[in-house]
Amino acid sequence: MSRRSLLAAAGAVALAAGLPGATAMAAPRLRPGTAQPGRSRYVRKDVSGLFDPETGAWAPELYWYAKAVGWMKEQQQSDPRSWRFQWYTHGRTERSQDDPPEWHQCPHRSPYFLPWHRWYLYHFERIVRSVIVAELGRDDMSDWALPYWNYAHLAAGGAPEDSQEWRRVPLPFRQRRIRSPQGAEEEENPLYLPVDQQGRCLGDDALDFDQVDPTAAMREDFFWPPEGEEGGRVGFSRSLERFPHGLVHSGIGGLMGSVPTAAGDPVFWLHHANVDRFWNAWMTRHPMPSDWLWPETRPKHDPDDPDLPYMLRDENGERHTLRGPVFAFPQNAYVYESLTDGLGTDEVPSAFLVTGIPQEDVSETFVLVDETTYLGPDPLVLPHEGGGAADAFATAVGPDDRVVLAFEGVRADATPCAAFRVFLGDDESDTDPEGPAFVGHLPFFENVGPHAAHSEGTEVFFDVTETLRQLPDRAWDREGVPVVRVVPDPAAEAGGAVEGDPRLAWAALTVL
Repeated sequence: MSRRSLLAAAGAVALAAGLPGATAMAAPRLRPGTAQPGRSRYVRKDVSGLFDPETGAWAPELYWYAKAVGWMKEQQQSDPRSWRFQWYTHGRTERSQDDPPEWHQCPHRSPYFLPWHRWYLYHFERIVRSVIVAELGRDDMSDWALPYWNYAHLAAGGAPEDSQEWRRVPLPFRQRRIRSPQGAEEEENPLYLPVDQQGRCLGDDALDFDQVDPTAAMREDFFWPPEGEEGGRVGFSRSLERFPHGLVHSGIGGLMGSVPTAAGDPVFWLHHANVDRFWNAWMTRHPMPSDWLWPETRPKHDPDDPDLPYMLRDENGERHTLRGPVFAFPQNAYVYESLTDGLGTDEVPSAFLVTGIPQEDVSETFVLVDETTYLGPDPLVLPHEGGGAADAFATAVGPDDRVVLAFEGVRADATPCAAFRVFLGDDESDTDPEGPAFVGHLPFFENVGPHAAHSEGTEVFFDVTETLRQLPDRAWDREGVPVVRVVPDPAAEAGGAVEGDPRLAWAALTVL
């Protein structure tokens, strides 16, 4: 079959992706600017090069992934190789005392988020490879590796509008029937999901570039903030988990839009392969902590959960408990086709995530809303109605002060199927995420539905000091508290409704 030349870099990058071993191993010493040594026969490829929309042909890597997913969906959920066993390892909406101990253990908002998902993908990849070879009889696919969805790819010239195709759910996941490597239609496609709340919201549309852009995370200098630090930058892991990881989940919606159901979508695994690729690329320039150990007991999602460690099943059904150094990565587990393409832009975001508000440093807080407020198809404008704000804000934008914009109680009853962007200033014509008023997004992925991990909703804190300084006079006159606008994406505005009752409980600007 012909293969589209959609990749910015040819050939595999010799950076071994590494997995924490089942037995304790010495963590490699990494220096900024160096890569993990080693090569691998298992090359994770950009999915954009694995199908041809003109001929209809799928590359063997994608074709046999679909066949393996179909086989896995036919197995009993008690089989560790089954689709539902692997899905429920991440999360499950309906839980039972008889559930296997591996189920419902995904760590979100946790320092183990990235290493646990690396383990998780590694065993899933091995299971799929084993199914292709042992159950489907394809010895020639013994080097099969999980593709990744390179949604932040930018075409030559760097204009996001020229790269929309990369930001669509890959075509083979939107086709109702499997396509062979020769382009012939075959049986129903197990990678396909309908366009609805039980499938995917996104359909054939493309995500916006600001929903997939990893620039902010890739510019963080450390993996996780120091323990006990309040008000500083969140670090690489927490930034990446929110943006773009969570935004891609929410943007696709349906199964992908909620933690307990996300792994039921076959595109989940390609999304997380790309998240893992971001991490690998970041590690080529930054060292990792050397003294972290896996906990003996994983955090509980419910107070009645038993005390269990992190554990996963492999292609033989054997249990692997995560013990020892968290970042003890064996070599040669897999490599990525590129560690340079789709890693963000040269733009430096003016607003950035911080861990919280250090109360001892608070000068004054200006509450914007202190009651449950629902988000709909129209922009939400949050003005401060109190007095005495002008002098405090004149000081806040001086050289020695900071301003933090905080939201609390961000949640929804179901996937909103819409992005909500936050802007500063009352220039309602400025809804450009590349413009000076843009702050960021409200994150919903972690708190959707009755089984959300945090019943009180999500907190998110943005340092907006530099954003305020850059606001044009037409957006803020520097004499009062600036307006905060929460703007739904154009599709939500055009549809006249937003699903899932997205809402927030509190918002404020705090001067430090």
